[in-house]
Amino acid sequence: MSLTGMGRPIVPKEHGAWAVLFGAFLAGVGVAGQVTLPVLLFLVGITGAAFANGPLAILARWPAGQAQVERQRLALAWFLAYGCVAVAAFAPLFLVYRMTFLLPFGVGAAFFLLLRVYLVRERDERTLSGELAGTAVLTMVGAAAHAVAVEGVQAVGAVIWLLLFLFFASGVFYVRMRVHGMVAMRKAAGTAPNPARWPCVLYHTLLIIVIPVLLLARVIPWPVVLAFLPALWRAATGLGKAETRLDLKRLGWSEVAVATAFVFLLIAAFRFTPHAG
Repeated sequence: MSLTGMGRPIVPKEHGAWAVLFGAFLAGVGVAGQVTLPVLLFLVGITGAAFANGPLAILARWPAGQAQVERQRLALAWFLAYGCVAVAAFAPLFLVYRMTFLLPFGVGAAFFLLLRVYLVRERDERTLSGELAGTAVLTMVGAAAHAVAVEGVQAVGAVIWLLLFLFFASGVFYVRMRVHGMVAMRKAAGTAPNPARWPCVLYHTLLIIVIPVLLLARVIPWPVVLAFLPALWRAATGLGKAETRLDLKRLGWSEVAVATAFVFLLIAAFRFTPHAG
């Protein structure tokens, strides 16, 4: 099939996932402090795999009518195209550079793909558990990127993964609180309760406890605490918002800004603190 016969490229609609994916990649490589050819191949590979997630969501749904069947035919073509790019990039990491330590990461990614197919078919991909599962896999890219950069799995990679998950999961709770809060304000003149408010409060309370504990246990360098302050401030200010309209694009860009600040502060914490990894 030619490119003209494949129609317009099918790309994932989950724009927030790109910030998590590339933020995690940048964090892993930044802490490692070096960019090599395997790192660039890994970047191409994860980008191809991320693009393949778009047509995969279409293929996962049960076909309803001839139009959906045709759409799935095109989705299969794009899924295979993106998959070929990913395989072409990942293959040298195993065959040339012998990075077999990436196999567990690949198994984790494959499990997530199967889970995503199930969630899409059951229309549960937007649930809290579904979003947290996706965040766990996307942030795993940070640990994998660090391993590729240093040519081996190190304990600091697991710490990077944990910190990335804790941060980006806070974004999941915060965005859900804002969106559900807007819906609640529109219902019954704002008297409807916000079901996402208390989960957000509890999660950020957990962050206030966990991060100092990690610091006292000498698992993380002290500047990491500063990296989490924007996320805690964001959640605190969001608790007082009562809005019937929500600019999702503006909210998305503000999340990107907070994530960018976190990633660079995280890199600086590990690169310029004697205690760090």
